[in-house]
Amino acid sequence: MKKSDPQKESAEPQSGPAASVLLEAFDISHRSLFKLSLPVDEYYSNSHPLIDEDAYRLQQKICFVTGVIFDWKGKQDQEFHNEYDDKGALLHSHTVHADGTIIDG
Repeated sequence: MKKSDPQKESAEPQSGPAASVLLEAFDISHRSLFKLSLPVDEYYSNSHPLIDEDAYRLQQKICFVTGVIFDWKGKQDQEFHNEYDDKGALLHSHTVHADGTIIDG
């Protein structure tokens, strides 16, 4: 039996709800605090304090946020993982696009 490559498996695009963004917030111990689903147009135009407000993340004790963005066909467009400091400010972001492009920042 052939072993699968874990990196290759995680790079396989998922399918999900069309034109949506699925977000999950975690505390310092990587415990899930809550999950959130937004329409993709709302995510990009109105955004959400989870993504845009340091004070909100500080108040909610959020240290990590993961997200998956699905296009209008329900195909995964990108997946990201953000890490925040103890004041809610972004420390690091890792994004993997459907075409395999990886952006670290």
